[in-house]
Amino acid sequence: MRRPCSQRRALDPARARALGLAAVVFAASCSRGGGGEQEAAPAGAAGRAPAPASSGVGAGQGQGRQPAAVKELSVRKLAPGAAVAIDGRLDEPAWQTAARTGPFVNVGTGREDRSLPTQGEARLLWDDAFLYVGFDVSDGTITGGFPQDARDPHLWERDTVEVMIDPDGDGDNKDYYEIQINPQNLVFDSQFDDYNAPRGGANGPFGHEAWSAGLASAVVLRGTIDDDSDEDRGYVVEAKIPWRSFAKAKAAPPSPGDAWRMNFYAMQNNGGAAWSPILGEGNFHRARRFGRVRFVGSGGETGGAGARDAGAAPAMAPSAAPPGAMSAERATPGARVPSASAGPRPDYRADPPDR
Repeated sequence: MRRPCSQRRALDPARARALGLAAVVFAASCSRGGGGEQEAAPAGAAGRAPAPASSGVGAGQGQGRQPAAVKELSVRKLAPGAAVAIDGRLDEPAWQTAARTGPFVNVGTGREDRSLPTQGEARLLWDDAFLYVGFDVSDGTITGGFPQDARDPHLWERDTVEVMIDPDGDGDNKDYYEIQINPQNLVFDSQFDDYNAPRGGANGPFGHEAWSAGLASAVVLRGTIDDDSDEDRGYVVEAKIPWRSFAKAKAAPPSPGDAWRMNFYAMQNNGGAAWSPILGEGNFHRARRFGRVRFVGSGGETGGAGARDAGAAPAMAPSAAPPGAMSAERATPGARVPSASAGPRPDYRADPPDR
């Protein structure tokens, strides 16, 4: 009878050679858990369950496992004279050659998951004044429902895109930023001192909500917001964020070769898909799981543009707006008012919510 892994005795050299192949076959059963970190992670989109204000070691690292590699993206600077109009269309030549994340993945497993109701990808550009971000989101039911003059509404309760930014690039969860833009072109933006901190309770405030990204953004819908009578296909968000807003950064704008930590999410009803998966190490704020965004000069200084780890995404046609689509531009968020009720939530996700 084969002994358990912990009770096996050393074999003599002859038997060891004879049974070498068998030893390889049985090796997996001798390791704790028998599976990698991704297999042990939740199947759905891990989110923002309440967590202590700490950047301590996550579950995978606490068990002595090597942390999984995070994704990386090299982002090329806009060429001299190139311009990007913030209109929600992503049709300028600069966007066609911009760095792309590729399709977002399941936050818990790190794999593409077509069962999630919201899919997406992001593109990035930069110059000396702004970080430019473009999202292309697939969503069959575009939902807004917040007052149009709302400031810092809880956009994650419905449909939104989200950018997390840690300017230091060290993933220590100190001094990072959160920006969300929803299909109504409303903005939630906040700055955090530490992992989910400060936090005012279940209903917030979340971080320092007085911080403003000072961004300009535009949204184009492929469908009709808050109307289930037609078939929606998703929406596009385009934004430019001034570097001067990141007062906690050691250097802003960055220089070619600098790397910041960022993550990008396409969200619905407090969950969603991500560029860089969290893999069960916390919620959407876990900065050590944010990907590395490396800034490259317009001539390719320090490297070329394109994705690594995830693989480069194939080129897409420019996002076209169907008749009746909405496009709006904003320079700053509007007045602060209480957020709207979240309404009913589907039960597609089996893991903790984003907040």
